[in-house]
Amino acid sequence: MLKQRILTALFLLPLIVVLFFLTQLEYFATAVAIIVYLVALEWAKLAGIKSSVQGSFYALAISVANIGLWFIGDDFLFWPSLSWPNTLVWDYPMIILMSGIVAVTVSVVIAMTYSSLPKWWANLPVRGLLGFALLPALFVALVSIRKVDYLFDFYRGGALVLFMFCMIWAADTGAYITGKIFGKNKLAPVVSPNKTWEGVFGGLFLSVTIAWVGAYLLKLDINDPLAYSLVAFGLAVLSVLGDLFESAMKRVANIKDSGNLLPGHGGVLDRLDSTIAVAPFFFLSYSYFGWF
Repeated sequence: MLKQRILTALFLLPLIVVLFFLTQLEYFATAVAIIVYLVALEWAKLAGIKSSVQGSFYALAISVANIGLWFIGDDFLFWPSLSWPNTLVWDYPMIILMSGIVAVTVSVVIAMTYSSLPKWWANLPVRGLLGFALLPALFVALVSIRKVDYLFDFYRGGALVLFMFCMIWAADTGAYITGKIFGKNKLAPVVSPNKTWEGVFGGLFLSVTIAWVGAYLLKLDINDPLAYSLVAFGLAVLSVLGDLFESAMKRVANIKDSGNLLPGHGGVLDRLDSTIAVAPFFFLSYSYFGWF
């Protein structure tokens, strides 16, 4: 399993470099739309859609929403809004982002209150609707991050996307290592029995550390260290809860992995569950405070 994970990561690494740093914004958006389509296929299974044909239609509907947003919204360079962050105007990309924020909040509540009792959300309409809110928001957030300073510094937006992923990976890696060494107290034994509180604390610490290292390397304009630390901490918490929410979805659907497209890693959704929760908040918070 570990060998497969390493080989898959080594295969994906050059693709990530090309996508983040060497791809024009329109092609980056196209690639993200394709990735979101693959995630939507796997989400359909977790939502309770049994038929592969119906799952394909579900994923296609989300793709149509993303492509429609592409054509009716402003140019990518102005996403999510011409006025953001000075004024909140309800442009189409901003509506999608805010809908995603609401859906993430609902997902966090689900992850934090999961139990073996009957679940109000364990039905196709609710889980399907959550996907319709979360996945287009992921598309908008990633494109919005990538376009930062696009005309003046082609590579900066890609570096910011990678920076966000590094914060997420740090939360996961720190939790894994710390949990293996010190883990005793279970975090959520019903939904994810392998996670421990010790692991979570280790992941949060490493993620916030990476946030500050990245801020230094990228020369982010941090004028309030306390606010920055709190936001970084909050994003790390969201990363953990996003992973827990997908675990809850898989447990209800009685599925071990969302897919098998990535050997050793499971499905695309298994790799992006935390990113779905973090990306909209990362973009909105960092741009609002002027840290980009």
